[in-house]
Amino acid sequence: MARWLLLSLITFHGSTVVAADTPKKATPEQIEFFEKKVRPILADHCYGCHGPKKQNGGLRLDTSAGLKAGADDGPVIVPGDTAKSRLLKSVRHEGDFKMPPKMAIPPKAVATLTEWVKAGAITPEDAASGNISTDPRKHWAFQPVKVVVPPEVRNPKLEVRNDIDRFILAKIEPTGLSPAPLADRRTLIRRAYLDLIGLPPSAAEVEAFEKDASPNAWSAVIDRLLASPQYGQRWGRYWLDLARYADTKGYVFNEDRNYPFAYTYRDYVIRSLNEDKPYDQFVTEQLAADLLPLGDDKRPLAALGFLTLGRRFLSNTHDIIDDRIDVVTRGLMGLSVGCARCHDHKFDPIPTADYYSLYGIFASTTEPKELPLIAAVQRTPEVIAFEKEVEKREGEYKAELQKRHAATIKKLRDPAVVADYIRAVIEARKVPEAQLQAYLRERDLSPHVFGRWRAFLSGQFKQWSPVYGPISVLADLPEKEFAEKAPELIVALGINPKMAGNPLVVKALSDAKPKTFKAAVAAVASAITAIPTAEPTEDQAELAKVWAVGGPLDIPVTDFDKIQNRADRDALTAIQKKTDAFKAANPFAPPRAHVLNDKPSPFQSYVFLRGNPGNRGPVVPRQSPAIATPNRKAFSEGSGRLELAKAVVSPENPLTARVLVNRVWVGHFGHGLVRTPSDFGVRTDAPSHPELLDWLAIQFVKEGWSLKKIHKLIMTSATYQRSSLISAEAFKLDTDNKLLTHQNRRRLDFEAMRDSFLAVSGKLDLTAEGKPVDLFKAPFSSRRSIYGLIDRTNFPGTMRAFDVASPDTHSPQRFQTTAPQQALFLMNSPFVTEQARSLASRSEVVNAKTPTEKVTALYRLALSRNPMKGELDLALEFVAEDDPKALFGVWPQLAQALLLCNELMFID
Repeated sequence: MARWLLLSLITFHGSTVVAADTPKKATPEQIEFFEKKVRPILADHCYGCHGPKKQNGGLRLDTSAGLKAGADDGPVIVPGDTAKSRLLKSVRHEGDFKMPPKMAIPPKAVATLTEWVKAGAITPEDAASGNISTDPRKHWAFQPVKVVVPPEVRNPKLEVRNDIDRFILAKIEPTGLSPAPLADRRTLIRRAYLDLIGLPPSAAEVEAFEKDASPNAWSAVIDRLLASPQYGQRWGRYWLDLARYADTKGYVFNEDRNYPFAYTYRDYVIRSLNEDKPYDQFVTEQLAADLLPLGDDKRPLAALGFLTLGRRFLSNTHDIIDDRIDVVTRGLMGLSVGCARCHDHKFDPIPTADYYSLYGIFASTTEPKELPLIAAVQRTPEVIAFEKEVEKREGEYKAELQKRHAATIKKLRDPAVVADYIRAVIEARKVPEAQLQAYLRERDLSPHVFGRWRAFLSGQFKQWSPVYGPISVLADLPEKEFAEKAPELIVALGINPKMAGNPLVVKALSDAKPKTFKAAVAAVASAITAIPTAEPTEDQAELAKVWAVGGPLDIPVTDFDKIQNRADRDALTAIQKKTDAFKAANPFAPPRAHVLNDKPSPFQSYVFLRGNPGNRGPVVPRQSPAIATPNRKAFSEGSGRLELAKAVVSPENPLTARVLVNRVWVGHFGHGLVRTPSDFGVRTDAPSHPELLDWLAIQFVKEGWSLKKIHKLIMTSATYQRSSLISAEAFKLDTDNKLLTHQNRRRLDFEAMRDSFLAVSGKLDLTAEGKPVDLFKAPFSSRRSIYGLIDRTNFPGTMRAFDVASPDTHSPQRFQTTAPQQALFLMNSPFVTEQARSLASRSEVVNAKTPTEKVTALYRLALSRNPMKGELDLALEFVAEDDPKALFGVWPQLAQALLLCNELMFID
């Protein structure tokens, strides 16, 4: 009976969040896979006959609708079933239909299409490319932001609280629809609290607002919430989604998997939002803080985590740079520049050259091994002990490094090894550059050491060298004639003034009497390596150049990582990992920043043809994308990061301000004026209110790029304050609420839900900043969810179940799905039951004298209001059946029922 009553109580409050019938939407990762891997294949091989201009057989593959509809004779893709998908049979050239007809697509491309179909053939619900303007440069998002005059509202009875309402009502009036009434005060203050700080108001705060009749009461609530430290913690989470923030690197190759100081970036973001740092400065610091005059406060250096804290792709440099290009262009400007890595963008005016212009910027940077401190170190006994332990561990690493470096240098100075490299340099003249790496691998030669020898010998071969000239001459002898002709040449080296050899080299060759070129090189190598490194004679000095600074045999310990073998790398990495883990875990480690620095010489960027680094195309200058940068110029200051930042936040950039105000709109309404917040390209639907979008962008820049002022502008509009109730007429004509006749009801994201549980249970720890905590390990942390550890290789299943953004890629918006795991967590999770017990144990409940007072206290704590009569009666009936022997009594059960009801879990 008790269980039935509990379930009835939940139903009385509205079905729980997990019972909601929400459609399954594509994840950002699935969309990215399609856009970056699948669409380019279709565009290269299929669009010519099955695209916007031609649809042979009725098949169109450039739109989501076309992919799903198939051809005249039926579907060509069966999501999840590779055997029944005719598209796959065609591209494999199996059966009667072979597509493309003349030449099969590459096996790798077939494998990608197969993987896509097997995973469900997910596509973004995009606009048809056939509707794209013939000149994509004329697309609305690439035009300058327009100064717009708010329109007049014809009906004087319609509520207008600021100019936002004029734009919204101008779209509603012609439809004959009526906007929803304003929400009641309790709904409004709850909406404001959950929107701005991600926590519910107390019953006392709700009642105070309901009684406050002053005209500035609503404005005062907004100001108070924007001034709260909790504001940055709420909105910081949105930005961390965009920045693909995590505390670990994902899968790596021979390096520590942790970002020990990632938290300093998270704290920087929260602090910047709380300070209302101008957005143009916020962006500039995240791209180039190390190039700014920071003064004594070095904390902004942590802003560079925006670039450095992405995935490491098994240490693949090209993919790391691609990830940085993506987070900058999609995150800040809503441009999918990453789609131009292998070819010009198929839809947007973004040529491959623009991608590699950005590639050159980030390839011109490096990450220092010693991360900079960003705060003064207090010399406490604990800090001193920490520093001594680090010094000891680093000393052990240095000693091991020097030992292994010395052993490697000794091996490289062995006569046989020297001979191998000299001979390789001469033989490699006939090896194509594209095959050189394979040539070196076959001979177990270090590319770095080979490069040093090649650079050294190239200088020696430019004119006659008494040491290496003889080798060059002997190299020209045919192999079959070497034994016969070499002795005569060796004699000539000792007597012919035009090709005089060094006496020590000539003697070595004469004594060796080589029968092969290999033997001749070995003789010279023995002569070279026999020379003392200190105080050589005049004849020895020519041979001793190999030991000179910068010579092929003088490789400093700082370059050891370029020549070490796997055993050396593994041994040193193991030592370094232990030190890094100690630094990351120790609470007394001073905060540092994961930064980038410019290289001494910028990288000369080339277009990689078809995305292949081994197939270089034309040189491109470092500069920002042309479509976002009117009158652009090539960057000339170092890497160009600071110039890039200036281009991104320039008022002339048509994208940056539009993209940001649209993101803020998403946070307040659940969807943007542009429904694809990180893609403002030509395949995007036009804004629902284009004039409003431009007006907001103008206001944003005019008000000093202030985020808090934009929040207040939106929230003081009648549009924001409307009820979420929808009329039958509005639902019929505008199901998606693009006209914004009413507010959108939104489910709390995981972080706000968890934080709300902690807040109403009385256990929320509001400590700010610091190292991450494990949210899912008992005893459970009571800190806000934004401070939870994000581990890319062990991303919690609960977070996935509740649609927390993947840290593997830039995430523009959370999707809401329904999954059984959500119900399991809410009903059975030890964390949730612990919060229910804590809620039932709060003093307001425990000290209540009667069951009625206890129920009332629970409702006030959980839902910020008194129970209605029907709710009170049902709750009293439920608690009357208390079993003293039950492990989970009726009061915690009632508390859990309140925690899980829609009223707490949704923003109305």
